[in-house]
Amino acid sequence: MTLLCLVSGQTDAKTKKLIKLATENKGSKGVVKLDSNAYFKYTQGKRDYGMVVLLTALGDQFRCVPCREFDPEYKLVASSFQKTKHSDRVFFGHLDFMDGQAVYQQLAIQTAPNVLYFPPSGAGEKKEPIKYDLARNGFAAEPLAEFVKHQSGISFNVVRPFDYGQFIAKVILGLGVLASIKLVYRYFSFILFHKNTWTAITIVTVLVMTSGHMFNRIRNTPYSVPGPNGQLSYVAAGFSSQYGIETQLVASIYGVLAFAVVSLAYSVPRFDDKWRQRVGVYIWTSCFIVIFSCLMAFFKIKNEAYPFKILF
Repeated sequence: MTLLCLVSGQTDAKTKKLIKLATENKGSKGVVKLDSNAYFKYTQGKRDYGMVVLLTALGDQFRCVPCREFDPEYKLVASSFQKTKHSDRVFFGHLDFMDGQAVYQQLAIQTAPNVLYFPPSGAGEKKEPIKYDLARNGFAAEPLAEFVKHQSGISFNVVRPFDYGQFIAKVILGLGVLASIKLVYRYFSFILFHKNTWTAITIVTVLVMTSGHMFNRIRNTPYSVPGPNGQLSYVAAGFSSQYGIETQLVASIYGVLAFAVVSLAYSVPRFDDKWRQRVGVYIWTSCFIVIFSCLMAFFKIKNEAYPFKILF
């Protein structure tokens, strides 16, 4: 019984100490500065809290640019979590290489930064830390907050401080753009109201949308993927999927086809010379047939069962 009370008292002491360390220094923004001893103390043994630890190498000799980029985003997540009523259930620690070389050696870490989450652990229970995938999720605060939410079960939002400098810069830039528009409006207003301008905008919009741009945005498809021999694959098999580069290829083909049809309908009839008209018809008709054959061959690449072709 005495032993249980002693262990319980030690656990409470650890939690109280972490609360004090996270709140006593306003400049830390809820992040507890660790060394090797503190790391082992707060991440091992029984603990009623979760512990997020950021491992960095901020020394000038290491030139760890990602460490410096991620550090303010990590502090932003920590400070946002501190504003919740569950601030005593998850703590955020920071261990730099110069303060925790023993930890780096034990974990065999050779790159930085790294983020580890230590879930709560009972007496005699050993739980392995969960590593946050920085390479996949990036350095923004929001994905890290989602990771902490998922692991701890505590919901909170990232609260970014209002950037007055950026706001003032945007206002000045906006006023400058409006002033520039006012100065050049009298000279270029005819472009805005000319029918050819809106014709071009409409054609580009139609080409982009019919080529599958919205499909890529909704499904977040990759631009291209490595093929079996290390070469890039530009065409996804099957009509139910595609890559980002396919949108550009299809839009380009449709654009050439549209230009050929418009030339046949409007440009060629304006030639006064019959011979020039005949040559124009031959050129643009041949262009249409060749490019349309490429489009059908493109469909054949996507699905080998596609039965139609013209030239290829």
